[in-house]
Amino acid sequence: VIDDDADILLFCKSLVEAHGYLVKTANSGAAGLAAAASENPDLIILDIMMERINTGYEVAETLGRDIPILIFSSMLNPSDTVFDVESAPWRDMIPKPIEGEILLAKVREHLGV
Repeated sequence: VIDDDADILLFCKSLVEAHGYLVKTANSGAAGLAAAASENPDLIILDIMMERINTGYEVAETLGRDIPILIFSSMLNPSDTVFDVESAPWRDMIPKPIEGEILLAKVREHLGV
């Protein structure tokens, strides 16, 4: 999980770990890229707006589509057509405030379990 909000990191980590997954966190785009390079994650949950308005997008572009990426932001609405998930560097999006059941469903979906 990559987000600059400590409360979001704790919420996501606690919730997902409680369902049997190992979760690593990073509090910045740079820390997230470093962690992804060293950890080889199966899934990344990424805030789109961090230190700068486009930090999350830059992280997603750098990582590419080899690793499934779920983005979240208070600025997103999955029903909007602003982002084309097929051409975006992420696989799916979750609006903030994050609903635990939606987050878990997306994690299971993208990990294939």
